[in-house]
Amino acid sequence: MNIIFRICIGLSMGVVSGFLAGSLKFGRHKSISPLRREKMKKIADRFAFILKYITFLLLCLGFIWCIYFLILGAVMPQKTDYANSMSELIVCVLTVISIIFAFIEFSRRTND
Repeated sequence: MNIIFRICIGLSMGVVSGFLAGSLKFGRHKSISPLRREKMKKIADRFAFILKYITFLLLCLGFIWCIYFLILGAVMPQKTDYANSMSELIVCVLTVISIIFAFIEFSRRTND
């Protein structure tokens, strides 16, 4: 079980470092011209993009750790309750974050 735990830590570190490296790539693009959009729309777009990026990162990390707790519960039956509770906690937090992201995306859209 220790090996699987270390694999999950390694995967988590790889995902986080990949997202950080990817964010450097996105940071090099020039911002949208202020003449084309209002200032608040520009800020909302940037915030929505960052939120989307963070949401995807957290979903990937949540997937990795839910798989770990699934394996933990299958391999060590005495820790099934712990693994189940931790997986539920991860899913609850990710659900709240996804709802916030969906609300931001919904409110950002205009009625055309």
